[in-house]
Amino acid sequence: MALLEPLTEEALIPVLEEFYQNGATIIRGVLSRAECEAICSRVDQVFAEPHFVNMRNVKLDTPPNDRDPIVVHRLFECDRLFRDLLVREPIISIAETVLGPQCHCIAQGCILNRQDFGINSFHVDDNLEFPITNDAVPRHRADVRMPVLRMSVQIALTDQDEGRYGPSQFVPGSNYSGRQPNDPENPSFNGQGPISLLMKAGDLYLLNGQTWHRGAPNTSDRVRYLFHQVYGQRFVAQRFWPYLNYHMPEHVLDGAGERLLRVLGKHPEMSYG
Repeated sequence: MALLEPLTEEALIPVLEEFYQNGATIIRGVLSRAECEAICSRVDQVFAEPHFVNMRNVKLDTPPNDRDPIVVHRLFECDRLFRDLLVREPIISIAETVLGPQCHCIAQGCILNRQDFGINSFHVDDNLEFPITNDAVPRHRADVRMPVLRMSVQIALTDQDEGRYGPSQFVPGSNYSGRQPNDPENPSFNGQGPISLLMKAGDLYLLNGQTWHRGAPNTSDRVRYLFHQVYGQRFVAQRFWPYLNYHMPEHVLDGAGERLLRVLGKHPEMSYG
């Protein structure tokens, strides 16, 4: 059975405590296996559509001409199946709790990791937000909750419950490091090395993008499907590729309720407009 309701306060408190402290945490059984299979099938169709060729990101370790693309973005444009996941419970209520009631989507897509090809080096998403520049300071203070400006929701659409299937890995607590990973292959923070987020199809994990993370190499002959949607605080500008002069298609807004319209970017005027 898939989860369709907000988490109770009793269930949510330990989830958020682990997320804030470690930088990532798993929530089990959010989507059903049937839903995951339907999403995978539709993702495959999107990947095959010429319209989305230019949206595919293959800037990894291998020249683009040598590999099939592994990422497609802005899936909310392609099907209401994807669009409506943005306000699926318990995902949206968790995002609103972490980022505030005016949070919105800043990215939605899917990563397909084929054999030995993926985003396999540890990294933080985008830039460091709270860098420590003094080498004498080892980390941010543990008794301070680090601000979360954006949060990724990564949904396993296929079983990623063994190392050979390329599960996501992260270094617990590294969201407090204030630094880039100290080793792109095997980093450690505060004496802790990487751990794997082992998930079945339908499980998800919440990720602070400042946490050192990667997808472990997929050594199997099975494609690893990882759906992701990223939410940001109200002041974090939406930045859908190709960024300049992007216009939300009207069909995306058709039939959307007020909560979904807000997640897609409809806000009242505030401090910065």
